[in-house]
Amino acid sequence: MKDLTLSQQYALLALDGQESIHPSVAKSAVLRAVSAARVLETELEKADADSFSEFSAELQKAVQMAKTLKKKEETQIEKEVAAVLEAEELLKEVPDILGCDMNYDTSGVELKAYLSDETSYIRIKEGLRAEILEDGPISLEDAVLLWLLRESGCIHDLFSVSEQNRVEERMTEAAVQDEKYRALWEAEFHNVFEGFMNRFVKTKSKLLKNPYLEGVNLVFPYLDRRKSVFIDMVIFGTNVSDRRAAAVEYLKKKGFAVEEIRVGSETLLKIGNIYYRIFPMTKTAYKVPIQGVNLVPAYWQ
Repeated sequence: MKDLTLSQQYALLALDGQESIHPSVAKSAVLRAVSAARVLETELEKADADSFSEFSAELQKAVQMAKTLKKKEETQIEKEVAAVLEAEELLKEVPDILGCDMNYDTSGVELKAYLSDETSYIRIKEGLRAEILEDGPISLEDAVLLWLLRESGCIHDLFSVSEQNRVEERMTEAAVQDEKYRALWEAEFHNVFEGFMNRFVKTKSKLLKNPYLEGVNLVFPYLDRRKSVFIDMVIFGTNVSDRRAAAVEYLKKKGFAVEEIRVGSETLLKIGNIYYRIFPMTKTAYKVPIQGVNLVPAYWQ
């Protein structure tokens, strides 16, 4: 496998689990961040990358690029980065778990999502986590990767609430010591999404009322990148373990690779690179109550 560029490393982390066929606000955030990463990776590769003035100018260019990217440009970037990663067998399209939801299961709509190679995904993720959370200097490339994840709402996928406080402390320290890190951490392009759908504000208000969406620190930008899935099934007279077993069997029949992972006192389902909790739930359709289970994405705790 070739060494991945900054934009390719970022894309491998951020495209995982995102819809591959249809557009979404979350995917748009990722593609805008990829455009910014392409600008900055060129600057980081230069022999004179220590120049603050040049870095600052490229950073401003990257932010402007992310803010003004057009839909056609997004589509082109997605095709290019996906093609490269797919050629290296690091990314592939798989059925989207949303297709198992009651509202989509019989709709006839084709739903697919990106799935990143697990080994490479974990290597990049754990490498970044170690660089940021452990004591010692933070490389500028890893700082940029962290910034891209922050601006596209992905930071909650990699760091728990308590760790996110540590992230903020570490980057604040780095910003005090080096003006490049200060300029980077102060730069923003995520506010462009507030103009599209006011998604951040709406989601945050829901988040505060939802006890299941744990692991999200509102200090950082948040986008609803993951999907809750309602599977309708008869659950009368069953316990949580029975419902979990039924859901696992159903998902495996649909072609998903499912692992049951023990985390503390609970058992989560690992589907692809994403973890889910299972809760019993009743939905009403045409005034008819429908029994089932809800798969809720589990963020880092």
